[in-house]
Amino acid sequence: MGASAQGSRNGSVSPTGGAADGPPFIHYDDRLPGGDLRFLHVERISTRVRKYNWELFPHRHRDLFQMVVLQTGCGHFNFDLSEDTFEAPSIVLVPPLVVHSFRYDPGAAGQILTVSDSYIHELARFAGEPQLPEMLMHPMVHALHEAGRDLAHIETALKTIGDNLSSARRGRGAILSANLLAILGLLSRYAREELAPGSETKRRSQLYADFRELLERHYREQLPIASYAGMMAVTERTLHRACREVAGESPLKIAHRRMVLEAQRLLLYSSLTVSEIAYYLGFKDPSNFSRFFVDNTGEPPQVFRRARLG
Repeated sequence: MGASAQGSRNGSVSPTGGAADGPPFIHYDDRLPGGDLRFLHVERISTRVRKYNWELFPHRHRDLFQMVVLQTGCGHFNFDLSEDTFEAPSIVLVPPLVVHSFRYDPGAAGQILTVSDSYIHELARFAGEPQLPEMLMHPMVHALHEAGRDLAHIETALKTIGDNLSSARRGRGAILSANLLAILGLLSRYAREELAPGSETKRRSQLYADFRELLERHYREQLPIASYAGMMAVTERTLHRACREVAGESPLKIAHRRMVLEAQRLLLYSSLTVSEIAYYLGFKDPSNFSRFFVDNTGEPPQVFRRARLG
């Protein structure tokens, strides 16, 4: 395997500078953000990491989901500020924009699925599962010791995808989409308990997903929650209820958490000064940024950086 649905077939990756010189974004087969809306790629773990001494440096993908299926061996992962170990058989989900790194024990075996988020949204609409992309927006590690049948289904689907990526046979697109959708269905089962079937619950889930999408585009502008509600054509109260029901947090708390996460990423993975980070994130005064950071993390940004980087 190691071929992509579009572009070259060598499975190469290339890093490009992230926002504000943060962690690099990794692109497959010279694919740039916004291109190859149905991008799909499958390869063996060993193909990717053996040449890097079984370790991948911290990086992120702007608009790509990744799923790692570890079939034998074990490894160590980092998601932003969290870290842990995992062992076979297990799956690891890495959503777009999450800074992550992996270190595998030599000889670990498994496969890596990479897919554009636009392809996932398209399949979710087709399947009548609009909540599916949001269910997959959080990093996840799930052991499959007691789910042998699910692992077998995933392995079969990955093999079928790999066998058809470079095929020119009629029906190729349908085969790829069907097998990818089957994998996504299993992932969503692990990611979150199924939502209640009531129409109001589905509506609030969609509102929350829409809010998160808008927040990703505009969080640096520090817009008031009323502006987001206006863009979504709902009242603030409706948006607040949707976020509380789906995420257990207010829209303002979610917006602050997104800002804090980006600040932490830049403190850990960029060479920007605290003042430069403050201005980049839309603060007019670095002191305001420092107070915001302390209020949300309990420590000043300089202390946060020094404690983790030395």
